[in-house]
Amino acid sequence: MSARQLCVRASGMNPGCKAARGGCNAGRRPRFAAVVGLAVLVMLPPVDRVVGQLPQSSARTGIFGLEARGMRFVYVFDRSASMGEPGGRPLAIAKRELLRSLGDLGDNQQFHIIFYNERQTVFAPTANRGRPIFASPDTKLAAEDFIEAIRAEGGTRHYEAIVAATRLAPDAIFVLTDADAGDDLTADELARLQRLLGGARCLVAQFSGEEHRRSPRLAQLAADSGGEYRVVDDAGGATDDAQAR
Repeated sequence: MSARQLCVRASGMNPGCKAARGGCNAGRRPRFAAVVGLAVLVMLPPVDRVVGQLPQSSARTGIFGLEARGMRFVYVFDRSASMGEPGGRPLAIAKRELLRSLGDLGDNQQFHIIFYNERQTVFAPTANRGRPIFASPDTKLAAEDFIEAIRAEGGTRHYEAIVAATRLAPDAIFVLTDADAGDDLTADELARLQRLLGGARCLVAQFSGEEHRRSPRLAQLAADSGGEYRVVDDAGGATDDAQAR
């Protein structure tokens, strides 16, 4: 019996039908289609890698009511001399809020801390210098010691500190400052930061006893990144609900 006859007998086809005259190739087509379908499934990216979608293990945290969800957060906090007046209160409130925010993070999230005046003082354990750090219990204890040691002194330079934060590819950058309008970003600095932020959201809390924006370009940076800007009084409560989204 020929191979064609065997194929026809196994399929129950009429030897005169078109499918039978096509030989055994017709019987193999479904198998080929199944293999192609399998290849397509294998090539699909994991759910948590789809563009614009955060992993299920992401966390939500924030400072002074400004919140963001993500896996990697950078805190950029002003430590200029004015943060020590009166009686060290503004810096003490900032430290307390930073520690509270770190408490929201689990072992799967990463963080980085930059305190700044004219220069940056960076949280940099020996094994993780210059890189985001997983928020393990031990790391949080080390961060607490680092934060406690920070003192208020010097002037204010926002730009370089925020640039350093953008290099870490964070999901969100939390900026805290009490700077006056004269310390705000220049127009050129704002334009450069708008390009550097990528997909990171910038959320800015401004210490002030006045209900207006003392740093309009920082507020614009927040708006352009999809973040928020908020004026906060020295007691840690919001005085201005103006948000830039």
